[in-house]
Amino acid sequence: MNTYIDALLSLPHCRAIGEEPNYLHVYRDITRDVPARGNQVPDAHLAAVLSQHGVVTLYTHDRDFRKFSFLDVRDPLE
Repeated sequence: MNTYIDALLSLPHCRAIGEEPNYLHVYRDITRDVPARGNQVPDAHLAAVLSQHGVVTLYTHDRDFRKFSFLDVRDPLE
């Protein structure tokens, strides 16, 4: 598994992203418009991380991400 991850991260167009210092501020802003409860908590967490890194397009079959207005959610199965 680590070999696969190392190979993936060695690609020039791939990078790992995570929480930046102002993460909680961004999370609070996002959950002000879309309250996070239950299964929506990890979605809001990921949305906040994506927002911090300027990601605006998300390919996912999970329709819950459409609640976040800054994301252009595209279903790869359609």
